[in-house]
Amino acid sequence: MLRGLLRRVALTVTFRVQAPSPRALSPGTPLSSRAAACPLPPAGRRGLCSGSSGCWRCGAERASGEQEAAAFFCPSCRALQPPDRRRDYFQLLGLQRRYRLDAEQLRRSVRRLQRELHPDNFSRGSEDERRFSEEQSALVNEAYGTLLRPLSRGVYLLRLELPGEAGLGEADSGEDPTFLAAVLRLNERLEEARGPEEIGQVSEEVEARLRELDGEVARAFEGGRPRDALPLLKQMRYWSSLGDRIKERLLPR
Repeated sequence: MLRGLLRRVALTVTFRVQAPSPRALSPGTPLSSRAAACPLPPAGRRGLCSGSSGCWRCGAERASGEQEAAAFFCPSCRALQPPDRRRDYFQLLGLQRRYRLDAEQLRRSVRRLQRELHPDNFSRGSEDERRFSEEQSALVNEAYGTLLRPLSRGVYLLRLELPGEAGLGEADSGEDPTFLAAVLRLNERLEEARGPEEIGQVSEEVEARLRELDGEVARAFEGGRPRDALPLLKQMRYWSSLGDRIKERLLPR
């Protein structure tokens, strides 16, 4: 019964990393609304997210591995390169692959890349460079949107740590009756709340639970136990869904 009622809190339970629009997430001037999604692409994929090790203009070797963090431009001819499918979002933004991130460092990195990759900088460049500018800019915004929020960051990191692992989309949340009852109780309190004060009280409880889960997820990743993060992220997803409903209730009608 509890699990059936819990569907009212979160209608979808499949883990996906979907970044909100670049316009909503950009810490500076929006760059492009064009989608450029290539986290963890198939091994043989080419085109938008190039896996080529040579510069498209002069053929010089491109950096690889950890050195790729800032390798948007050819070290020889300085031509802007297409997005490289070998890099994950952390490498793309020049960050350590870890769950705990410095939000200000993340914003600074994105702002710097936005300035360097802005399409205006390539208005007199070749058609290829103008296209690469749009693709790289969109990818940077997508990476920012994914890594900014703890839930999407945790899910993305889990996919990197456990590639091809089954179970990320399963609907159960560990079947912890205490957890299910707590979510249902706060959901009912939200539905019965009258006015901003009562809604705010529910919001405080939800935020407290999210902070607690955030710490537990961080400890699981830092302790080399990514599988332990899975049930925690599933619980975080439910609380985040309830938090979104609270924000909707507080919006002026």
